[in-house]
Amino acid sequence: MKKLLLSLLIGSALYVTACADGKPTVARTTDLPVLARNFLKKHFSTLAVNQVTVESRFIGKKYEVTLAGGGEIEFDKNGNWTKIDCRRNAMPESAVPGKILQYVKLHYPDYFVSVIEKEDGGYEVEMRDISSGHDIDLVFNGRQEFVRID
Repeated sequence: MKKLLLSLLIGSALYVTACADGKPTVARTTDLPVLARNFLKKHFSTLAVNQVTVESRFIGKKYEVTLAGGGEIEFDKNGNWTKIDCRRNAMPESAVPGKILQYVKLHYPDYFVSVIEKEDGGYEVEMRDISSGHDIDLVFNGRQEFVRID
């Protein structure tokens, strides 16, 4: 019985390792979860999708979308965005969570959001000054309330 259980455990571990090897594969936009496709349509409809890659992980998949102009958006297995990187360009305001956008407009009117990343319990936002090109990073909690300058 112990040998059978050990064999099943080893076989399962090998199967999981083989399926979740972490090597990205090229996919189509239609392979993205519906939430991700809707997000792209709503906030980035003016930019063409250059490439979609899927990376299998132990706990699901990770999707990365490369847009025309070099921007990248990462989505989790359900299609929720986890990182938006517009490569030093202004992110569409509609893609920035509401309270974060309000804070930025009020306290940093000469800046635009270029990168936003969801992290455990909050958000990290990279902004760029319109005229000088100076960058600043802000941290917000999960309720989109300002925490600190990073």
